[in-house]
Amino acid sequence: MRHSLALVPVLLVVLGGCSPRSKAPSPDVSGFLDDYSLLREGAAGEVALVYRNPKADWTSYDTVLFEPVTLWRSGRGSLGPIPEDDLLRLLDLLETSVRRRLGERFRLVDKPGPGAMRIRLAITEARASDPTLDVLRARGTGEPGTPVSAAPLHPEMRRFIQAARIEGEIRDANTDELLAAGVDRRRRTGAPPIDTWVDVQRAIDSWAERLCERMAARAQGGAGLVR
Repeated sequence: MRHSLALVPVLLVVLGGCSPRSKAPSPDVSGFLDDYSLLREGAAGEVALVYRNPKADWTSYDTVLFEPVTLWRSGRGSLGPIPEDDLLRLLDLLETSVRRRLGERFRLVDKPGPGAMRIRLAITEARASDPTLDVLRARGTGEPGTPVSAAPLHPEMRRFIQAARIEGEIRDANTDELLAAGVDRRRRTGAPPIDTWVDVQRAIDSWAERLCERMAARAQGGAGLVR
């Protein structure tokens, strides 16, 4: 049975609920975002595909409602060769890294309120046309500073990381107005290899730092959100 998610009051995914789709997504996309037609190719320094609401008043936001990070896959068996614990570890690493950096720059909240953004993030390797869609949710057990194993990655996990995308959106937590959205993928040219969990942690931390730094700059009246 295809899981349906209703956007409750995240990328991230999945966030407690699901909002109705205004149009059917292209079969080449995961379906995590509501409207992929809004995205444009990112410029240098931006994520691969990006949308920013030109009417958004970023300086009016100082708090963040960060939804649990999820993984969208084409049925439970689509990533069968990869141990489930490895997939959960990947989600926990991403959620912990982003949450920690957001907490350094914004006040984190657990429900909508004045000046709150809702952030959803997901790791996706699925297509909207797939007959089944399974969503795996982060356990939320990662603790900042927890040592990461230097053990090599499972070969299929390494392949998955190379092919998967991170999708995300930022909305006004009170009105649900879309403020920004993006899809990013690992750069192949010049990117350092990812062979161990230490490499995964390093890559995730770098990505999360860039994202949160740009968000903070926008909220303070600067430029560059979702770059």
